[in-house]
Amino acid sequence: MRLLPALLLSTALVTQSAQAAEITHQGAQEIEQNFTKYLPEKLAKSGLIKVRPGTTDYELTFDPTVLLKDVDPKVFTISGLQPWLALIRPMDDGLWQFNQTADLDLKGQFTVGTETTDFSYKIDGMKADGTIDPDLLYFKSAKMSADKASMTSKSPLQSVEATFGALTSTLDAKRATPQTVDLRSNMVMNGFTETIIDPAKVKVDLSADNLTVDVAFNGLGYKPLQDLVFFVLDKMEKDKKELLATEQVELKALVRANLPMFETLLESIEVANLKVGTPTGTFGAETLRYTIDTNGLRDQAKVGFGITIDKPSVPPGVIPEAFVSALPETMNTRISLENINLASGITYFIDHADFNADKPLTDEQSTEVGRIFLPGGAMTIRYDDVSARSSIYDFSLSGTTTVYPDQPERQNTDITIYAKDFDKTVEYLQKNAATVPQFGQAAFMLLMVKGLAKEGPDGRQMWNIVVDETKKVKINGQDLPFQP
Repeated sequence: MRLLPALLLSTALVTQSAQAAEITHQGAQEIEQNFTKYLPEKLAKSGLIKVRPGTTDYELTFDPTVLLKDVDPKVFTISGLQPWLALIRPMDDGLWQFNQTADLDLKGQFTVGTETTDFSYKIDGMKADGTIDPDLLYFKSAKMSADKASMTSKSPLQSVEATFGALTSTLDAKRATPQTVDLRSNMVMNGFTETIIDPAKVKVDLSADNLTVDVAFNGLGYKPLQDLVFFVLDKMEKDKKELLATEQVELKALVRANLPMFETLLESIEVANLKVGTPTGTFGAETLRYTIDTNGLRDQAKVGFGITIDKPSVPPGVIPEAFVSALPETMNTRISLENINLASGITYFIDHADFNADKPLTDEQSTEVGRIFLPGGAMTIRYDDVSARSSIYDFSLSGTTTVYPDQPERQNTDITIYAKDFDKTVEYLQKNAATVPQFGQAAFMLLMVKGLAKEGPDGRQMWNIVVDETKKVKINGQDLPFQP
């Protein structure tokens, strides 16, 4: 919820030029008017935002309680929600200094159907400061910190309790072109714990030394996105069930103006010393990393996903002793979906959609938009890096698979597998074959496969495997024997 006052704050300053540092009643009134003129009329007059002159700053009050005045208490109740005070100071360079100090201690209840959930949120020592660029309608830089926080959510079916010891986050924005900005944000949470009790009354305890989130937007078209956000907020505030014909035209124009929205997005989440306590025992990993990257809502778009696990661990007795040394020290999976015509698909949807209908598109139009998203009905999955490494093996895989969602039986694959220390892997399997009979069979199969390998420039064993749409297999250019 802290993003809303920040967004409103930066919006209100759009028409403010570089001013002297003098704080006046007229200046406070102008800032408040600039805030409220971007709000729907009902909210503008509700007291959601008030600005008054202080000694050295303008004092801005954001009162979220006014947003809940019309909420049915049988559906949602909350206590402890207080107005937030922020200080705004004009700078000589035209930027505006922003400061806020607050704590949060909320308790409430909401009901969905026949199920009632009690919740609480508490944050101690919360501080935020930064500078706002009036031309960008956004923070040029910002820092936020909190000493500790906790949350709970409890219902008859399940409960969740989570805490963290400290939080810090930063945000930086700079103009890339007259129409776009580059944004970078980072957040670190320390001492994270979470306890979950599911409907079957199974308890799971999660903990981590720290959790880091890093997000980078490059080439973000900020003005079209702001226009779209304000359009949606206005219709939500008016609780409109249907859009007028002119409003549908306006919405469609706003969506088109946002394409491709940004040039690149890269997000990474890293968890250090993760532990997952279950009734079976404690599982863990020294590091867990998740990444996502994409090149915008454009044609021939690419969306990538990655998961890396370093030094995973399992409870004693979960796997046979012979398998323990075979646990990977590092596992990495990074794949991407390629050649998706997002811009053309979205444009077709916008051109044909009726937002007042139960189904915005007809069945025929839905089929057509799916065809446009996937040219030729094909989707390419690229294995950028799939690997597993330990003291006894080192395997990696790369390549592509092309699938046809409307024709599940139709696909083709071209991948290359590399193996380092291959003989060491076979030796391990043979050594433990008496304990695990399956190891003997696996060793025999690997020896057969080795006969089809080529030696790469770096000495690794290499297999290029091609499977065409007829299911015919080639390994390193040779037909696999005994095929139909």
